[in-house]
Amino acid sequence: MLYNKRKGDQKAFDMSKVLDAMDSGVAILSRDCEILMMNDAAKEYIPEGAAPASCKDSFARAFTDLCSRCPNNKSGTRAEQSESIVTDARGLYYSARFKTIELGGNKTAVALFMRNINDEHSTKENLYSLAYVDHLTGIANRSKLVEDFNAIEDRIVESKAVGAVALFDLDYFKTLNDSYGHNTGDIMLKRLTGYLESEEAYRGHLYRIGGDEFIFVFSEPSSRFRTKEECREYFNELLSDTLHYYTLPNMDAGCTLSMGIALFPWHGQELSDLQRKADIALYKAKERGRNQICFFEEAFNTAQKFRDIYITIQPILTLEGTTYGYELVDQSSKSADVEGTLNLNDFNRTLEALELDDFESTTLYFINYSNQLLNHAIAAHLPSNKFIIDIRLSGRCSPADIKKFADLRAYGYALRFFGLNPRNASPDLLRLATYCSFDRDESDDGFRDMIIAQNPSIKFIATEVDTPAQYEAAVQKGFTLFQGYYFRQLDVVKKIKEIDQLKINYLRLLKLTSTNETVDFKEISSIISSDVALTYRLLRLLNSAAIGLRNPISSISLAVAYLGEVNLRKWIAMLALRGVAEDKPLELVRLSLIRARFGELLCETMKPERDPKQVFLLGMLSLLDVALEKTKEEVFSEIPVADEIRESLLTDNGPYSDLIAFFTDYEYVRWEKVEEFSAKNMLTDNCINSAYITAVKWYNDMLNFE
Repeated sequence: MLYNKRKGDQKAFDMSKVLDAMDSGVAILSRDCEILMMNDAAKEYIPEGAAPASCKDSFARAFTDLCSRCPNNKSGTRAEQSESIVTDARGLYYSARFKTIELGGNKTAVALFMRNINDEHSTKENLYSLAYVDHLTGIANRSKLVEDFNAIEDRIVESKAVGAVALFDLDYFKTLNDSYGHNTGDIMLKRLTGYLESEEAYRGHLYRIGGDEFIFVFSEPSSRFRTKEECREYFNELLSDTLHYYTLPNMDAGCTLSMGIALFPWHGQELSDLQRKADIALYKAKERGRNQICFFEEAFNTAQKFRDIYITIQPILTLEGTTYGYELVDQSSKSADVEGTLNLNDFNRTLEALELDDFESTTLYFINYSNQLLNHAIAAHLPSNKFIIDIRLSGRCSPADIKKFADLRAYGYALRFFGLNPRNASPDLLRLATYCSFDRDESDDGFRDMIIAQNPSIKFIATEVDTPAQYEAAVQKGFTLFQGYYFRQLDVVKKIKEIDQLKINYLRLLKLTSTNETVDFKEISSIISSDVALTYRLLRLLNSAAIGLRNPISSISLAVAYLGEVNLRKWIAMLALRGVAEDKPLELVRLSLIRARFGELLCETMKPERDPKQVFLLGMLSLLDVALEKTKEEVFSEIPVADEIRESLLTDNGPYSDLIAFFTDYEYVRWEKVEEFSAKNMLTDNCINSAYITAVKWYNDMLNFE
């Protein structure tokens, strides 16, 4: 006994009552691992048939590695231990904690505290999976990538780590999706990640960041490589084994990989910078023919301004509401503007993607000022009659600034000075101006009136004109060009307009194709056949180069059948919008068409998934109330659109309401809001940028068929 019998019995009895009142299992162990005392809860942790006299024959036998954590273990610390997680033979999880206690008479014992935490552990695992695991492929997601790299970043800064960030995607993945369906695409992604995770060299290094885009991150001790070239050679050899032709059984189509790699610390220390440079290298791999690895080079960085950006087109309208030109708004001001450096191939690619290389058209484009514009090569490359240089003013302009602007004028460019105020509106500056806009924060109406009156040769552009009232006020002040969306904000709350008889057929068609019900091809053919203009436009569409039929179609019923249900819905929505908005600025139609195609393209990679057919129609109908000069409630009480679309257009709580907000944020250049939407829906910057450019190009194609 540890105490004399009389006192010991009483103390043991008191301690037993205390221990039995506890929910956790508690056992008092001697230094020889004998069980001196335990409560009723602890007995539940002893295997059936085990002798409760010794910990080795009971607790230690039931729980893996319990002995190695005990202070009684000769190799242990013999000090109070922190909580440990142990498992039993069934794989259930338990918390185990040891504490050394004094018994008196210079004798000590060890208290073992046991608690079943299996439910708690399962909950934590589920939460972890929701936060850090991609649910399609089962690999780590973007959030886990950020967390893991934060740990690596400290070692990079301390020059203790070198490694690679390798960004890759599947070549021809869109073709596979379009040919075999998104389910097949998902299977391909799961098979790909399953293969890569099965390879020991790649296991634990792979992250999915959205769609078919993935990242490898490898970190090695800084002593692993003597030079950057050694590091590059190592990762080139390691990752070349991923360049296979990936396919599925009974499929003719397959995919290869293209990969861009940035090395740290040579190409950067932060994940965002390394990922951006790996993305630039990935684009180069695609440009060079796909199915290959490309390492980032500093020479690629000059392409940043024209590739890794968001870009949108803001219209500039005349007094009559016609389009005078477009301002190209991008995010490139965040990147360094290196004077004298230029990559014309990438600049050409952006012009071609937006179809701005059609220099025969009369459209003018306002582009941001850049030091690169002073490069003779680009000055000679850009037609001065097409591009207007948009110069953002801040403080007072120095003589050196005035000289730069004069040099641009000498090349033949017209200049627009944006942000005119009393501090910078010098006579020398105004002599160089063709267009001017005032500082948005400038509240001195007298200054504006004076500048407009004294400079009749300058075209003054009013900005942020979003309502008819703002438009009327700008006209009164003498502005002749307007930038904003005042035509979208017409006051139609009290306005009731009779629909022109010529527009009735458009609305009849729209009603037949705006719901989820099966399309009645016979009735649609009848409506189109009864209208000469509709017949002409449909046949013109089908016989256009955009459709590319070998033999012309002359039958309305055959034309309707050929288009099919999905394309017929699109065509009728486009045609109806053009018909009912023919007395409105063309920008209303342009915005609607671009929204429709933009959203439809984003659906291909958006998570959670959206219905692309409904998203297309959502974009098409999002400005129909303005076209008809009715309230949205009036319009959609007349047109029986699908419930999901109606709720999204009329409220903030519909399944697509956030897309409506996204379209507006993108058009108004609210990049922070755009970034929030992209993160929430697992969209990459490049995905959004590419989808927008494709939508603009598609609009340009569709503009001609009518």
